[in-house]
Amino acid sequence: MLYVLPIVVVVLALIVVAGFVAPRAKAAAYHRRQSVAPGGTRPGAYEWDSRTDQAIRQFKRVSGPAEYRDEIAEWIAVHDGVEAYVEPKTVMHPLSVVLVDGRGEAKRFELREDAFLRALAKERGIPVLDASRVGYPERMRRFRSGGGDP
Repeated sequence: MLYVLPIVVVVLALIVVAGFVAPRAKAAAYHRRQSVAPGGTRPGAYEWDSRTDQAIRQFKRVSGPAEYRDEIAEWIAVHDGVEAYVEPKTVMHPLSVVLVDGRGEAKRFELREDAFLRALAKERGIPVLDASRVGYPERMRRFRSGGGDP
């Protein structure tokens, strides 16, 4: 009986401490998860591929589509008010980006990974949005239907 009492006291103390620490640890983990995504802080923002995912693809030697980096940079240089709408990778389609200029003219490019787009967007100040979250802009639809400039 003398040996049981200290064990009961220790177990009760652990329960009290766990009840105090667990909610705070969950809250800290939630806030850390919310702030990790480099581009995901504003609504509709595209969350970049994690470095871990990129390293795994390189390790597995998964080849993606050919990137047309020169064409992407040239298209951005020629057009004004460009926004990038990233289309996430699916089973049927590779990662791609649709560049839409201020008038609504658009062009799609396949990407091997988003590292090039991330660097280019930072360098040129281009907003990068997640097409699956925000959809495409109305000016793109008007341009395709022959409406031209708004």
